[in-house]
Amino acid sequence: MPGPAGPHHVPETARSVGIKDVARAAGLSITTVSHALNGKGKVSARSRERVREIADALGYRPNPAAQVLLSGRTGIVGLAAGHQSAEAWERTYRPYYASLTAGAMVEAVDRDYALVVVPARPGTELWTRIPMDGLIVVDPVAGDPVIAEAVRRGLALVTDGRPLDPEHARIPYVHSDMTAGLPLAMEHLYGRGVRRTALLTGPEPDSYTLDSEHAYARWCAGRGLSARIERVRDGETARDAARRLLASGDRPDGVHALNETYGEALSAAAAELGIAVPDTLQVTAAGDAEPGTRPALTLLTLSPRRIGALCAGMLIDLLNGRAPEPVSVPCALVPGGSTRD
Repeated sequence: MPGPAGPHHVPETARSVGIKDVARAAGLSITTVSHALNGKGKVSARSRERVREIADALGYRPNPAAQVLLSGRTGIVGLAAGHQSAEAWERTYRPYYASLTAGAMVEAVDRDYALVVVPARPGTELWTRIPMDGLIVVDPVAGDPVIAEAVRRGLALVTDGRPLDPEHARIPYVHSDMTAGLPLAMEHLYGRGVRRTALLTGPEPDSYTLDSEHAYARWCAGRGLSARIERVRDGETARDAARRLLASGDRPDGVHALNETYGEALSAAAAELGIAVPDTLQVTAAGDAEPGTRPALTLLTLSPRRIGALCAGMLIDLLNGRAPEPVSVPCALVPGGSTRD
């Protein structure tokens, strides 16, 4: 007959060890052992330690399905990204989202959560079938259907980019500070003689686009300059929009582009039209640059990896009962070949 189970006793059978086995070995109720192993309830530190020692000695491993039922948590957070159908997605947004996702994943794993990237294209509801505790929504738009469905399901929510609907104003968010950042690009152009400015933006009605447009208009008003905003239309390429802007009678001598794809389109359209960059046309764009490099485009740098980490940390804080405040991530300017030295 085997003796009573103790901290170093291992069951002789090959079956998996359950919480009942731990409770029996510890001489405690299943509820007390569950609280001890999950850090809940009024269990003394000494009892918690003893229960965990016994569980380790027995080879106990928590049952994931049972843990979900017990705690109501999956240990999984999601990240939903849109803008997946345009030219800019392939050349600019995909790398941006990849970097943002990498930052979010590292932060989530460091805090004992798994992160899953879910599709958020119109008409796709796959993400609604994935169990998760909370969701990061990247670049939400007005009337965003992903946010509306997540709110309906009671998911914890954080956004990359300010939510635009008044009823979602309390959702925590992280965003690039375009209010302070975009004037850096415009002042750079102004300091190099640019007086006929323009902004090349896209059709997406998200806060990043809207904040960039508002900041540009305010900067122009402050400098007493005319503001001109050219938008890439639905269904057209960025080069078509750039060509339309540069072929006009009041052609600008300096343009800031919403992303690197649009900046590259401006350079390509200028070459087609025989406009020299940076001698006749100077271009800045929002994007990312490696530290210590001189990129082809002068870039207003965003920080997607940092933003992803902040979003994941904010979401996990929210799940743990905290009330995180919105965070603005500053931009910096990295001079490149598309503006004058």
